Amino acid sequence: MFTGRQKELGMLRRELSKKSKAAILIYGRRRIGKSSLISESLKDADACIIRFTAVPDSLEANSARLSAAVAEATGVPGLQITDFEKLLKYISSMKMEVILEIDEYQDLRRNPKGEVVDAYLRDFIDYAPDNIKIIISGSAIRIMKSLLDIDNPLYKRFTLEIPLGEMDYLESSLFYPERSVRDKIALYSVFGGIPMILSMISPEASFEENLMSLLISNNGSARLYAEDILYSELKSSGGAYAAITRIGNGKRSYSEIKASLGTKDANSLDYTLEQLQKADFIEKKNPINETGNRKRIFYNLKSNLLRFHLAYLERNSQAIASAAFMEKYVRPSLNTFISYRFEEIARQWFWHIAEKNIRKDIVAVGTYWYDNPVAKTKGEFDVALETLDGYEIYETKFLQSPMSNALIEKESRKIRSIAGIKITSFGFISSSGFETPGERRIAGDELFSPVLLHL
Repeated sequence: MFTGRQKELGMLRRELSKKSKAAILIYGRRRIGKSSLISESLKDADACIIRFTAVPDSLEANSARLSAAVAEATGVPGLQITDFEKLLKYISSMKMEVILEIDEYQDLRRNPKGEVVDAYLRDFIDYAPDNIKIIISGSAIRIMKSLLDIDNPLYKRFTLEIPLGEMDYLESSLFYPERSVRDKIALYSVFGGIPMILSMISPEASFEENLMSLLISNNGSARLYAEDILYSELKSSGGAYAAITRIGNGKRSYSEIKASLGTKDANSLDYTLEQLQKADFIEKKNPINETGNRKRIFYNLKSNLLRFHLAYLERNSQAIASAAFMEKYVRPSLNTFISYRFEEIARQWFWHIAEKNIRKDIVAVGTYWYDNPVAKTKGEFDVALETLDGYEIYETKFLQSPMSNALIEKESRKIRSIAGIKITSFGFISSSGFETPGERRIAGDELFSPVLLHL
């Protein structure tokens, strides 16, 4: 069953339903759901659908495969065109409504004649009549993004571009709708938003049982996926792998990352970080009140699953994956690990209510940095809003029971004691709600309101 991706699905369907030609680019990491999204968008399409997946082979061999796909889709027997350019012209000459889907496009680009393929497709898009639409998708993110570069023949040719990342916490929760709020937060914090992995979560098993079977186990599907992504895309580049392991283990600033690396990797760090961003592994962010301060740039790993793997499994790779491993290495800090991910869930929630105009006063969502050299206090509030009136901050608490009034007062005194901060108000977000509800006290179940998915 197709779950989530309603925004992207709507965009695709609208583009495909237009009475004019269209060229759509979709890219994202393997198993992120590109093929499922495209298949769902084409379910009710009234067109001849030509589906072709490129393979790591010659252009002629791929052309033969595409020719066979055209023959199958059109019912034309014996069609054998192994010249890629001529084959595209043949498709363009078809009089019926046609949707050409080319998947794993990077495998066309990687062969010796790869660069000319972009030029062939440019001409195909430029001269195609209005009955022709093309969807190009691929999992090699850097290669796919390069199609958008100004010096690429396909520059400005796409009528729709969809970079497909992991689902956010809200859409991910659709895979386990009957779980408690606490379980939903924990599952997203550990498994992230990869549809293939989310579909493997057993509804009968507890959070920790799923964690053991899918991630802690040596043969766990989520663990094997994480290892495959890290090793296939980064192991060949020692510098990239070294940097991402540091970021995955809490080194967030440029200086922290650089200080933890050897001389060779440290010298190439600028290039490495740029490449990790292009490959969609990490993101670079400033606190919302320090957007122009280069000293306040922080790097975050985008995938919760990869973060868990690097924090617990990679660093203890010699240990036996067992209940004892869970007891010694994971359980003592698991609540803290989830607490930090809960902060990101809260930021995503504020982004949702701002985008859907539930709160029209929110300008930006992020973190807030404070630094008072006189009092020698500095740090970061991890959930902050820039509003029309100023800055609003929130403390998040991943608790088993409702947040008590005493804890609220204790945290409030701590915030009030910080000199130099310029905020208009502060509040609290508690996974298990509050002893006494009040203004700017947001309970966990509010974050998962189904209303947010349908507005």
